[in-house]
Amino acid sequence: MFRSSRSTRAIVGIAAAGAIALLAWPAPATAQVKDKDKDKDRDVSRETQPDAELRRRVEPMIPSVRAALRGDNPDAQRAALAAVAEFPPGLLFQANLSGAIAAFLQKEHRDPDLIAFGIRSYGKSYPESPEAAAAVLRRYQKSEHVEVRRAVADALVSLVLTVVPSSRSVADAKPFIDASAAALPVLADVLEDPDAITQKSALGAVQTIARVVIELYTFDTGPVGEEPKPKEGENRFAPLAPVLKGLAGVVPKLAFPLASADTDARIAAARTIEYLAGVRRVVMAGPAVGGKTPQDPRADGWPTLRASVTARMRDPDPMVRLAITEALDAVGDAQAARPFLRAATADRNVFVRWAAARALGRTAPPKAEAAAVVDDVAALSRLVPDSDIDVRMAGLNALARFGPAARPSTPVVLVAATRGDIEPRVVALRTLAAMESGAAETVPALIDGLQNSDVRLRRAAASGLIRFGADARPAIPELRRALSSTDQDLKLAAAEAILAIERPARLKDL
Repeated sequence: MFRSSRSTRAIVGIAAAGAIALLAWPAPATAQVKDKDKDKDRDVSRETQPDAELRRRVEPMIPSVRAALRGDNPDAQRAALAAVAEFPPGLLFQANLSGAIAAFLQKEHRDPDLIAFGIRSYGKSYPESPEAAAAVLRRYQKSEHVEVRRAVADALVSLVLTVVPSSRSVADAKPFIDASAAALPVLADVLEDPDAITQKSALGAVQTIARVVIELYTFDTGPVGEEPKPKEGENRFAPLAPVLKGLAGVVPKLAFPLASADTDARIAAARTIEYLAGVRRVVMAGPAVGGKTPQDPRADGWPTLRASVTARMRDPDPMVRLAITEALDAVGDAQAARPFLRAATADRNVFVRWAAARALGRTAPPKAEAAAVVDDVAALSRLVPDSDIDVRMAGLNALARFGPAARPSTPVVLVAATRGDIEPRVVALRTLAAMESGAAETVPALIDGLQNSDVRLRRAAASGLIRFGADARPAIPELRRALSSTDQDLKLAAAEAILAIERPARLKDL
């Protein structure tokens, strides 16, 4: 049987972009995209040496490219668009070919490959107006030719990537905000496309937008020096409102890729939910203005998507089930999915069981009532003897979150505390403390831990005895031996346990 390790699971988690670990800040195609109202010359600096050499080669072609796009020769147009696709970003930015390509796309063309060529080039051409660009792309969004629709999705990706701000500042993000606000309604509609490749490209664009928003909320510390300050009653993130609105509009449309026959599309949709959950977290944690808490950016869309998400908990592919489990956890809506998470703890895939245990543990209320969580505790208890060490520890940690309400699982946790690998045994001892298990059954297990040669287990056992006071007196001989240990933490824990046994009143005085 496959036996995973924590390092393996960490690698899988990173590869899957779980618990939403943010990707690296995407580098913009230009050093800085300046506000066109302030600088119509649109300067681009710091070209790489290969780009500079390529510029010298292709820059003389620009007049011919313009002429070909205005003409009616398909071969010349194809050649022009192929050349544009190879332009370095700096030259493409300065050449300002977006108008010529847009005019080309407004004409009637019969060759879908030529149209797709034009659409992809247009997305990279730094269109003068994001709204105009979105209108051009919408014209082809429902083309009967799949290659054209794929090109539309790719162009939307490029439209956003070319204006990702080079600094993590909302003040510098106007081109990104404008492009994202224009692109998101189109992206939402593209998600309804039956083609999985088109859907995945659109999902990638949504993830990029969400990632940048998260970065801006996380790292923008406000105006510095002479930068203009927000108006009274307005916070510095207010300019992002159109982007948040667009992301909210995407949420219900995720039902389409979630239902795709393509496994990768379903996984990408689940990962997109994680990104959007990350957006919600940073928005809700953002500054309150005028005493008002920030508005939940997904409040209206999520209820319409919940059924589609939870249905995928029964997906035939284990990686989809894993992605959905992690998405539910990230969204913070695992309470509504508790029946599905309980079922997932019995999944045949080790990663799904591990993720389900973690997610189910996070549904534990601060002071859980035993009767209300009896099924959750039972499901987690079944994971304690799991064959996988990480699943065992995830189950134990989840039980600890339920506190005394998880006390019915004491027998199985006691078994885990006295046999097997050291690390889950340590976790089991801590879980017993969280559950407030009784002295009669627990003290013998703690004495057993004190007799172990592993100092980690001995520390945990000594610490676990403190809460029992005089009821832990049978452990005195082992605690005395622990006082001679060279390990400071063990020695102090043993000393505190003995003092608690010999002077029970001391605990009341603390």
